[in-house]
Amino acid sequence: MPGANPLHTRLCEAYGVEYPIVAFAHTKDVIAAVSRAGGIGVLGAVGLEPEEIRSAIRWIRERVGDRPFGIDLLLPASFVEGNAEDLEAQIPDGHRAFVAGLQREGNIPAPKPLDKPPTTGIGPDMLRRARAQLDVVFEERVPIFASALGSPAFLLERGRETGTKIWGLIGLPRQARREIEAGVDVVIAAGSDSGGHSGSIGTFSLVPEVVKLARGSHTLVLAAGGVTTGAHVAAALALGADGVWCGTIWQATNESETEPFQRDQLLRASAEDAVQSRASTGKPVRQIRSKWSEAWRQPGAPEPLPMPLQGMLVADIQRAIKDHKIEEWQGVPAGQGVGQITIVKHASQVVLDMAEEALGTLERLRVEPVEA
Repeated sequence: MPGANPLHTRLCEAYGVEYPIVAFAHTKDVIAAVSRAGGIGVLGAVGLEPEEIRSAIRWIRERVGDRPFGIDLLLPASFVEGNAEDLEAQIPDGHRAFVAGLQREGNIPAPKPLDKPPTTGIGPDMLRRARAQLDVVFEERVPIFASALGSPAFLLERGRETGTKIWGLIGLPRQARREIEAGVDVVIAAGSDSGGHSGSIGTFSLVPEVVKLARGSHTLVLAAGGVTTGAHVAAALALGADGVWCGTIWQATNESETEPFQRDQLLRASAEDAVQSRASTGKPVRQIRSKWSEAWRQPGAPEPLPMPLQGMLVADIQRAIKDHKIEEWQGVPAGQGVGQITIVKHASQVVLDMAEEALGTLERLRVEPVEA
């Protein structure tokens, strides 16, 4: 329709939002700011206890009213199960020796004593915790639940009962096909450009294939991976996506709880500084290059273990690195679009700037009909 707003996609229509921009972040202030600005904020809550999630949900809801927002958790399909003792016994002595060597060579002190067990979300009780976390999401009738790992199709009936839309992040077409056939509300096609847990297929190859798979279904498709500008939003819409899912850029906002030195990492980084490593969780995580990621890439380094064994193996040393603020050993999760981030802004301004740039890009590309 002539004059129609090209940013008013099916996502905007279905969720009553102004812009087809979804922000994934671990800071509830960012989530509230993005939802108030006309996008959709989704809180990464895997590291939170169930009652902490409940508190965050209520805090966000007080600030956004009836605007949509979501909670993101991990439901890994590939996971070594067992009690803590059995799992500890599966960690090879060679891996333990390698980590001990890193601690000595890096002069990394022991972690500070804890008042209670750590809640990283990646550990032997991960599945039990996920079930308890999910209970809170549905009890609080959160508008959106997003599964960062693993198909959420088994939650569709429960979602219908509570009015919760079920979203799933995928990295492979076969994963998308299964979720679309099951009736998942939104599939996020996350290319290997993505920060955090990421796959092996680039965004520009993955998104069109997923869009084709979703054609004729009620499932909407979001493009993810390297999205940091309005031009990326325009490109995603050109590929047939109904909107974008992005995470890295929100870490460089005023509202984010990202450590100042990590924010500086984001501002300095180029695309090639965002490297994949399985050294933290056992699954590929794209992050800014650090001594930690490089240590596991050196000749003779052992192959990282599967989830949750790798997370258990490295939990103490990674906690020590954070406790003592050893900056060169920490790499903030970031996608390959990080090189486009050059300034810290308010989250609401990021939404508005992305939307304005996307509209400008689409306007420049629009071809007017030729008069006879």
